[in-house]
Amino acid sequence: MTNMIQLTHIYAVIELLPREIVLKNTLLATVLVCFGFVGLSRLSCPNLFTIVYKNYFSTKTYDSTLNDSEKISPFANVMLILNLVITLNICLVSLVRSELEVESLVQLVFFVTWIYLFFCFISHRMVALIFEDKYFGRSVGLFTQQVFNFTGLALLVLALFTLLNDGYKEWIQYLVYVVILALPMVKIIKGVFYARLNNYKWLYIILYLCTLEILPVVLLWHYFVGKI
Repeated sequence: MTNMIQLTHIYAVIELLPREIVLKNTLLATVLVCFGFVGLSRLSCPNLFTIVYKNYFSTKTYDSTLNDSEKISPFANVMLILNLVITLNICLVSLVRSELEVESLVQLVFFVTWIYLFFCFISHRMVALIFEDKYFGRSVGLFTQQVFNFTGLALLVLALFTLLNDGYKEWIQYLVYVVILALPMVKIIKGVFYARLNNYKWLYIILYLCTLEILPVVLLWHYFVGKI
């Protein structure tokens, strides 16, 4: 009986190891695809990294005058958004500890990240309706794009380090979570700064924060944690 249990345990280990290796190799291949997206975006915008960095920390709004040196082509923006979507999924799948099967975890992460990012894409239109100010909505959309571009590049580097440095995985995990938490926080700071600069009432600002920034994050986080 004891021998049978040992053989079963050895068989389970042999069965699981290849699956982990396949997952890691798949994620590494996907990271290379993301580097391809970034490379294509840089071809259409030679100063891409400088612009992304400056825009992330910029307080300029949609109705401000933007120089050509501060703009990114629509094609480059699309490539960077694809990079963010994929690298965000890679980081979460490789770092989240869960009792779920790999396939179920990948599906859950993909669903939650897409719902959040999709909501971010439409939230600026909802802002325009709530505040009855199309420029505020467009500014929030601009802030979203700026934060997405920078976050995607940061997560791409961290995803590569995570997959290639198992010994430092725990330390890299904290950096990944900081970058992910900064995604909604920077959007909130930019949005509140714009609202106060244009003398919006605090009632509208709180309504904006609760309904379009904080509530979606809380609900999706609660759903995600409950599933894993």
